[in-house]
Amino acid sequence: MFSIAIPHDFLSEAPDEASKIRKLGYLARAAAIFLTETVVIYHYGTPLREEIDLTKTVLEYLVTPPYLRKKVFKLDRRLRLAGLLPPLKIPSHIVPPEPAIGEVREGVVERWDGYYSLVYIGAGKYAKVPKPYPVGTRLMVKIEAPAGRPDTYRASVYRGPPPNYWGFRVEVRPLEELTKGFDSVILTGKEGRSICEVKPKVGKRTLVVFGGPRKGLYEIYREAGLEPPGELINFVPNQGVESIRTEEAVFIVLSVLRYLRC
Repeated sequence: MFSIAIPHDFLSEAPDEASKIRKLGYLARAAAIFLTETVVIYHYGTPLREEIDLTKTVLEYLVTPPYLRKKVFKLDRRLRLAGLLPPLKIPSHIVPPEPAIGEVREGVVERWDGYYSLVYIGAGKYAKVPKPYPVGTRLMVKIEAPAGRPDTYRASVYRGPPPNYWGFRVEVRPLEELTKGFDSVILTGKEGRSICEVKPKVGKRTLVVFGGPRKGLYEIYREAGLEPPGELINFVPNQGVESIRTEEAVFIVLSVLRYLRC
């Protein structure tokens, strides 16, 4: 499974707030289409904290099941243009109104019923699980049986791997810790060797790193006094435009890597 890394200034050339939101929507769609495990926002030099916070908040909002968003995200100015975001429609977002026995859903603990937690799972339905978890806790639950009320089901906390693609995590890391925990790294940029000449090394956990709108990866690493953690690869040799936007590059690179793994 691939993870991707984008720089903290990913949004810096977007002319207004609406453009930034749309840009993040395209990025999230690319990540979801190719089953991305983690989106890492890396920073170097002087971090753009407001941009980092906006990027992280919007991406986490998008990957959260729509029926939970009002429970998880309170009024937040950063999300006032969330209506511009495209739906992801990943499996965890598409749930029937009536839970099925054996179905796994994500929910939020809304209140307690004695020793039990009542977990909201969408469409006005609740899962009743043993143990009073803190209110607001997000849990994955497995529906086991009706609980005597039309809106409540007996359930257990599901601790296994998600049954389908459940979306991506969002992390923020400094450049020097960017590749920690990954067994292979792919650097992208038009200054690198052509993909026609080199075969990318793909591991069990592969991080694909993208440069920013103002600086390529070699420049970013050189200015930080760090050695690039791999060879730079140009995935679009002889490109027809002056520069490829990062969100466009994500679609292109992950498409090529998916093909190479077939």
